[in-house]
Amino acid sequence: MDFFGRLREERARLGLTQQEVADAANVHVKTVRRWESQVAIPLDAMIPLLAIGYDVQYVASGVRSKNIHEVRERGVDYEVAPGYTRDEVELLRSYRALSTGQREQARAMLSVLALCTPARRGAKSARRAESAATTSGKSRVRTRRVRA
Repeated sequence: MDFFGRLREERARLGLTQQEVADAANVHVKTVRRWESQVAIPLDAMIPLLAIGYDVQYVASGVRSKNIHEVRERGVDYEVAPGYTRDEVELLRSYRALSTGQREQARAMLSVLALCTPARRGAKSARRAESAATTSGKSRVRTRRVRA
């Protein structure tokens, strides 16, 4: 199988559409179609593909990477870099399925959760988290203090 066939094979292995690959690589879907049909792909365009799970070594050389772990999800085998748990992979996959606005909201919520775990950090951390959430500029999380 040639480079272009391996590129198509990796997309199929990951269960991605050409549109999803285009979105991840920040290119038009027609560009992905050309990459999969005998038009050279620029090296810098391969970086986003690596981030979404492509085995770039395999695409380039035909030899599978040996330093990545296999994970099974929804009946499809795909590979991720060492060190990622299944929860982290699922979280990333869910995040990528969100719209831009939803991603901003998710990041804001995670920032607040990371700063404020009431059972562990108490009211002082809650005030810091509230302040961070309302002053960050990007996040539009509204918080309200409740007196106990």
